Amino acid sequence: MRTENMSANVSYVGQRLGYTFKNQDLLVRALTRKTFAQEQKQQGRNCEDQEVYRTLGDAVLKLILVEMLIDEGKNSPGSITEEKSKLENRKNLAQMFQKMGITEFIRFGKGEEKQEISNQYSVLAETFEALVAAIHLDSGSHEITKGVVINLFKETVVGHSNHQVSNQDSELDEISKTWIHFNVCNTCVNSDICAIIRMCYLDVTGDN
Repeated sequence: MRTENMSANVSYVGQRLGYTFKNQDLLVRALTRKTFAQEQKQQGRNCEDQEVYRTLGDAVLKLILVEMLIDEGKNSPGSITEEKSKLENRKNLAQMFQKMGITEFIRFGKGEEKQEISNQYSVLAETFEALVAAIHLDSGSHEITKGVVINLFKETVVGHSNHQVSNQDSELDEISKTWIHFNVCNTCVNSDICAIIRMCYLDVTGDN
């Protein structure tokens, strides 16, 4: 995260996440790679990295995904595990992170910057998980964290669909179907998108 205007940076990242942090240090830590923190400590500065947050965020994310899939109608361990694996795989999380447009705010060590690892799926997915942990710790509420995570999946999936769906014969991938059905159909907040997709709108209205 660029340090010349930290407050503005934190505000922007929070806006992209759809969450306002009470303790901005949690967000900064979630965006801080271990190598960056080590370099700061070598210079006598206190700096904590994201590693522990990644572990916590992974666990919180798994719980939220299982709950959402059950709410969406999955009723067998096998189907839940299969769909959860699709949603939480490194590539999917990384692409969601990229779509938020906040990759530049990750604090990389100098060595990592030279290696140009900022677009590696593993790096972005790990940071996504760290952000989930930061929201969980800052809010102190599973339901708030759950709501933010749902919205993140919804926004990235719907945005992707707008570019790819051009006619009634176009098909969404299985991940898009799962999240659009739960997040759009059940709330009916994007009926214009539903009409284009020709799936969610019918589910809401009961039209044939």
